Amino acid sequence: MIEVLKLAACLPFLLYSSYLDLETRRVPNRIWKLMLFSLSGFLIYEIVEGGILFMLQLVFSFFSSFFLAYLLFRLRVFGGADAKALIVIGTLVPVYPVLDFYGYTFPLLGFPPVGLFSLTVLENSVLLTAIIPLGIFCYNILHFTPDMLKKPFYMLFAYRINIRDMRRLLEKGRHIRLTERFELNNGKLNPFFAGRGINVNQNMISRLEAHEEHGLLDGTVWVTPGLPFMIPITASFVLAVILGDLIYYFLTEVLTWFYFLIGK
Repeated sequence: MIEVLKLAACLPFLLYSSYLDLETRRVPNRIWKLMLFSLSGFLIYEIVEGGILFMLQLVFSFFSSFFLAYLLFRLRVFGGADAKALIVIGTLVPVYPVLDFYGYTFPLLGFPPVGLFSLTVLENSVLLTAIIPLGIFCYNILHFTPDMLKKPFYMLFAYRINIRDMRRLLEKGRHIRLTERFELNNGKLNPFFAGRGINVNQNMISRLEAHEEHGLLDGTVWVTPGLPFMIPITASFVLAVILGDLIYYFLTEVLTWFYFLIGK
């Protein structure tokens, strides 16, 4: 029962952080501090009940989550809020929850082999996020131009936009990020991949317009929608509790199907 209450208490913080990420693309640190402080009573209770074994699981989960989050943050896959969310989840839920509810045992797909809850949340969020590049790629196919072939990889996470349209989109509150940074060298403008992207503001648009006027840009640039990753993290938290590790399950099913075919 204590596990159910703890998981339920996590949801309001994750939902609110998802709302902030969607609206502003920023989640203040106080959300995570308040989440840890508010739910620390559950941890204290579990430490008293679980003893040394629970403490070892807590230490392992915290450092594993911290390492994963820091690595993904340094690789620019994660933002700061996403990394902190994973660390907090790994701290508050160090033992994978197995719940018996109305005759059902959750997670419904079975207990993952690693048993690290934060890792399952991460894996599920990656799987959910993988749907987004498919949608962006389809959009690019529908709005295809030959210059896209110069950087076909960009078609999975970004799209071309006219520089003259950027101010209008910014005024409408659209969140877009520049996929490339530009450096002027010997009269030539060189583009470099910008990882998670660069925030678009009025000053940046002015610089891009100036480059266009001087013939250094062709009038379009690659931008990414700057998707809020807290939403798939929150959805993955719920999926991890109810279903389990989706990637592990799908891989197991594929391998089982493959061995079945070989056996024939």
